[in-house]
Amino acid sequence: MKTTMLCLLNSEELASKLGKKGTESDITLYNHKKGETALAVAVPTRYPEKLSPLLFSLYLGDEVILVIDRLDKEIGEMLVACDIMGKKGTLILENYMQLDQIKPIIKDTTLENWDILEGTGDPNVMRESLMERKPAPRDGPTKISVDHSFTVKGLGTVSLGIVDRGIVKKHQEVIILPSGEKTIVRSIQMHDDDVNEAGSGSRVGLALKNVEPEDVGRGCVLTEAGHLSVADSLTLKVKISKFWRDTLKDGMVLHLASGMQFVPGTVSMTGELKAGETGEIQVKLDGQMVLDSTDTIVVNWLESTGPRILGSAVPVQ
Repeated sequence: MKTTMLCLLNSEELASKLGKKGTESDITLYNHKKGETALAVAVPTRYPEKLSPLLFSLYLGDEVILVIDRLDKEIGEMLVACDIMGKKGTLILENYMQLDQIKPIIKDTTLENWDILEGTGDPNVMRESLMERKPAPRDGPTKISVDHSFTVKGLGTVSLGIVDRGIVKKHQEVIILPSGEKTIVRSIQMHDDDVNEAGSGSRVGLALKNVEPEDVGRGCVLTEAGHLSVADSLTLKVKISKFWRDTLKDGMVLHLASGMQFVPGTVSMTGELKAGETGEIQVKLDGQMVLDSTDTIVVNWLESTGPRILGSAVPVQ
């Protein structure tokens, strides 16, 4: 089965027209299945109260639809997040928003290459077009980012997530990071259908053996041994967003987002960094982070007077 994963921002009404409401927490998933193809739409329902649902929903989406019906702090923060994470997608202008209002804002960002539409159009046509997408497979060792886990009667612990890379198979042994605990995939479901394996880009429900939901909560990664690392402190090369209004200084408490992780940590650095600048910092994490060279680390400061998204970072080896 092929699944198209979409992040839809600023219109839960449109999401409800594209699919049926499924898993609901600070992120809500809407699903539609037709034969061997499916659409899953992630909506950050607790945003802007919390920043993390926005970043998690963007991570889940192969592409993004952002509905712009006004220009304010929230829309600005969504645009910054999409740019920092290098997403591809579509801007839909509503409520008499004009193209000449948007172009100066997205100039010199990755959103310059996005499609821009005036009005939503027919949601049924949109759904069919989205389900025809064929994302390129991401080969390599199995990697699954978990976003929800719970107990199901008769199955035990079930974890929901995205197959980021490789293939997950029934009866496969996987490692739970960051704990390092091992478990066996007892069964796999995709949109309520039992399958023997699922490839990259698939949204899956995995019944796991001999673990509890709290052992494999959001932010955990299921993978093969020896391919990902875990750290409790990092040296990072940080690139500050041109839209950030504050100053990065020693002692600030940041939140690092990578995959479905959102981990706080305290900065050690000399000097200061401002919008558009690049520099090196050390971060002592309040916990552990699973590191994958293919994921963008999004750096956030929740006390910011403007966008809470500070910029992006890569670990210094």
